[in-house]
Amino acid sequence: MVEALAFREIAPDDIDELAALVADAFIGYRTFAPADWQPPPASEQVRVLERWIEDADFWGELALEDQTLAGHATFIPAMRHSLRPAPDPALAHLGHLFVKPRYWGSGIATQLLTRATTAAASRGFAAMRLFVPVDQGRARRFYTREGFNAVGDPFDPDLGLPVLDYQRSLEP
Repeated sequence: MVEALAFREIAPDDIDELAALVADAFIGYRTFAPADWQPPPASEQVRVLERWIEDADFWGELALEDQTLAGHATFIPAMRHSLRPAPDPALAHLGHLFVKPRYWGSGIATQLLTRATTAAASRGFAAMRLFVPVDQGRARRFYTREGFNAVGDPFDPDLGLPVLDYQRSLEP
């Protein structure tokens, strides 16, 4: 565990730093992506985060170690996901759960996910979903350990990589 870890709500001023973290994580996908695959630029994540943060039902938190960004998590109602909306109003979509590599294995991802699922349940969501690249073994193992299960066949949400829909109930 990391000492002196703090959490706070995501603010509009955080968007550029969060988008950079996501863009760096996508660069890491090159370890399993096809040779010609190009990660989405940070500017695309800026647009996504700007749209999400304006949603009245957006939730997002930062994990900070001594005021330094360690990771973040976000969710929106799955009904309003722009690439794959779901008709179920009780389904939340975990849009982001990213932790800087130096914090991998520290427990921050588990803490952020717990905070996200708790917040979603307190807002009346009964389940949560997320999308994980098929070949992103580390993330798939993490989400499986955290009670998520793959649902359906792989699909491409305009990422250029096949992903799986993972879901889990938020009920105790």
